[in-house]
Amino acid sequence: MENAQTNNEINEELFEKIAKGDNEAFAELYYTSYRQIYGFLLSLTRNKEDAEDLLQNTYIKIRNGSHLYKKQGTPMTWMCTIAKNQFLDFVRKYGKNRSVDFGEVENYVSEGFTIQSDDAKTVEDRMLLELAFGKLDEQERTIIILHMINGLKHREIADITGLPLSTVITKYNRSLKKMRRIIGE
Repeated sequence: MENAQTNNEINEELFEKIAKGDNEAFAELYYTSYRQIYGFLLSLTRNKEDAEDLLQNTYIKIRNGSHLYKKQGTPMTWMCTIAKNQFLDFVRKYGKNRSVDFGEVENYVSEGFTIQSDDAKTVEDRMLLELAFGKLDEQERTIIILHMINGLKHREIADITGLPLSTVITKYNRSLKKMRRIIGE
């Protein structure tokens, strides 16, 4: 099974196959997209266990609602919207951010970056990244992860978060500047 696809390469035909009960199509969709969905949920919950539970619930909803997907060329946006709704239901039921695990978010985010240096430098770089990432508020972290890690466009992020496009762009640029300033210090 090819899982080297990015979120922009999710085959929209998979949803039709899943709706007809094709388990292989569901497995392909999962392995193509779970890292992006997990990263998004982790940015919202900031807790590994909660993000994993919501990931499972999200894919159950995706499987059960696959017949509702309309081909628009934006399957990841549709899937992130389902994930966001699962998070909102979770918040309503249990309260927001029962425990914060910034380390897990930082590990997930920095996992995509290859730092080529000795171990001491890597630890220092990770600490700087964790510090900078921790200084961002929840919306800023979510926007950064969705754009830089998940590769979503600002317009897609606006649709998912419910924020105006101009706010998403402004928050993204300010967040990058804030992180550069913190790391520069």
